[in-house]
Amino acid sequence: MKLTKKIALLVFFSSMLFNSCSNDDSTKTDTVANTSTLKTFTDVTFSLDQSEGYDAGLYFSTELGKSFKTNKIDAATLPKIDIAFYSANYSLNYFMSPNNANYGIKGASLSLFINAQKDLLTIQQFNKIEKSTDFDTIKIDNDDDDSFPDDKTPNVVLFKNAAGKKGAIYIKSVHRVGYDPRVVVDIKIQK
Repeated sequence: MKLTKKIALLVFFSSMLFNSCSNDDSTKTDTVANTSTLKTFTDVTFSLDQSEGYDAGLYFSTELGKSFKTNKIDAATLPKIDIAFYSANYSLNYFMSPNNANYGIKGASLSLFINAQKDLLTIQQFNKIEKSTDFDTIKIDNDDDDSFPDDKTPNVVLFKNAAGKKGAIYIKSVHRVGYDPRVVVDIKIQK
């Protein structure tokens, strides 16, 4: 019994010594990103299969933070969809307005996309976006009606939705082989 008390006492003093020697008096503070003006979505998937026969859909709502397949969009959801994706092959991919005349949904809202930008926003700049004012200097007044091939990814696509909120889509990867062909992206948009 005396041995157990001695061990317990030894452990107690050892832990006190360890805690008193730690550097708790440091004045270093962590920097926290102000996300009160910015929405961020990571690893969002868009289908490369236009029939949406796999897991990923072709549409996304930044308001709801959800992806949708065409057959799951109802009258209540439709006005909240602000990103659509189309892919015909390895050389023709683009984000488009949900109301696109050829591949969109009738009655959906208008969004503008710059699919082939090079100098407006780099991947490194995308990663540093922490607040909505980081988009203030980026001009998005027209859709560029352009596309990007698979071999030009990773890349950044810019957009502005019907509510005037600017955003950026970081295309991280394209998966054409295997189950569920898809493009994987991160999205940042003003609140």
